[in-house]
Amino acid sequence: MINGQTLEQEVNEPKHYRSHESGIEAIEITRWLQFDLGNCWKYCMRYRDKGTPKKDLKKAIWYIKDFHEHYIDYNNDSTFIHRIPEEIVTKMCAVIEAEPSNVIKAMFEQVLGIVTQNGILEPTTYNSAVEELTSYAESLEEKE
Repeated sequence: MINGQTLEQEVNEPKHYRSHESGIEAIEITRWLQFDLGNCWKYCMRYRDKGTPKKDLKKAIWYIKDFHEHYIDYNNDSTFIHRIPEEIVTKMCAVIEAEPSNVIKAMFEQVLGIVTQNGILEPTTYNSAVEELTSYAESLEEKE
């Protein structure tokens, strides 16, 4: 038993996978997203769950910046966006609505905007969301 779960439960259904206020598991959304966007979403969704919130949010920041650097061209168009099912957009909206932190909510909204607007970024809101998430991450205490 690990944390009150069998090894199989810990591997397949860890308690922290459904701990977000929305009750939605991150993979229900991230499996539909481009790798960087999915990882940004996952780390934002679960940053409170493993005792390493600062590190997890810094990872989210790294992934969104990597997406911006490698997948947004000089015309502000994404080179890698595909349509995701409407039911996934609905789940993304439910996660955003349930998210208590406005800073995390803003980053979720950036990812949602990228996937629903063919990768077009609003530079002002993108930069603001990244800066706010960076400041928030820096304000967190990391458990050693």
